[in-house]
Amino acid sequence: MCTHNNPCWYVMTHLDLRRFQEWLKMENAQRLGTGRPIIEPFYPCDFLRLDTDISADLANYVFLKASESDINSLVEDKRNKISYKQLRYYLDTDGTRATVPDKMMQSFLDACVKHRGQFEISPPLTSIEAMDKVKIKTGPFAGQEASVVRVHLSRGAIHLDLALPLLSGVMSIRMSDVKKNQIAILNRDSVDAIRTDFIEYTQNHLLLILEHRIKRVADEEVNRRDADMLTRLYRYRCHQVNNESAHIHFMALMLICAHLCRYTAEEQELRQKAQELLAGLNQKSESKAATDTRTYLWIALYISTNDPAYRDAAKRYVQDYEPKSPKLRRFVSLIRRGVKV
Repeated sequence: MCTHNNPCWYVMTHLDLRRFQEWLKMENAQRLGTGRPIIEPFYPCDFLRLDTDISADLANYVFLKASESDINSLVEDKRNKISYKQLRYYLDTDGTRATVPDKMMQSFLDACVKHRGQFEISPPLTSIEAMDKVKIKTGPFAGQEASVVRVHLSRGAIHLDLALPLLSGVMSIRMSDVKKNQIAILNRDSVDAIRTDFIEYTQNHLLLILEHRIKRVADEEVNRRDADMLTRLYRYRCHQVNNESAHIHFMALMLICAHLCRYTAEEQELRQKAQELLAGLNQKSESKAATDTRTYLWIALYISTNDPAYRDAAKRYVQDYEPKSPKLRRFVSLIRRGVKV
């Protein structure tokens, strides 16, 4: 249910979405750094062909998941007239502000991801982002693999800063006005790698973001990248996992996401589920697999509640069982000192 302080999906319009996208990234970076709730955006134009009537109709629409008070602050912020003066609520026929129920919006998001290849925007490189792995297909570095360091968008052109591994180190290069035939994205087949192995993908990025939070990294570019990644990860919270242990593991990761995004109501709901699952696991055998699963719940619940009992349980497990998973050990090492995130 949408209330003044409860986040939900609002339908908005803006005459210059690309400009708004860039500003919202900076806004979310500041919110992440100051512990305020992140505003989750979804741009339908990113999933549609440019030459269709539907794309033209939706070209200026953006769905924003936030509280009404947060969105009002964007619409009414007098200090940012240039960025926000064109942001408007979309109104229903009765004059009320249009909202979309969370489950319905999740179905829409899943459909866009699943069928992206059937109505993809051209060029598809608009979805490329920092930390992607690419293979250069043309030019003097043809055949070489590289990592994307930074993406620059200007006047419809895409420019990439790449880190190219060499025998003696890493070379930084820039590719300007990149076309589809010049590079291949190696670690994503549609929207991102979460489609093929989203649990590992989520683990990797959450570990990096947690490290930044614990170290109190103040770099605006880092915070912006982290905020963008958190909204991307949390968007998959309703993803179905058939394996029970993997499902519990993923739900624990989503609890961490909700906490970092400062989605209070959803964090509380996930925390309750995690506590119920933990109680159920505690009634089962003390098998190592069950204990591994419990450890991820302990980690997530400690981050969410700051209750040292959860942290101490996770630390004891690492000491007693010496788990093989390096990621599990990294999660425990991050919470070992008890720094609040």
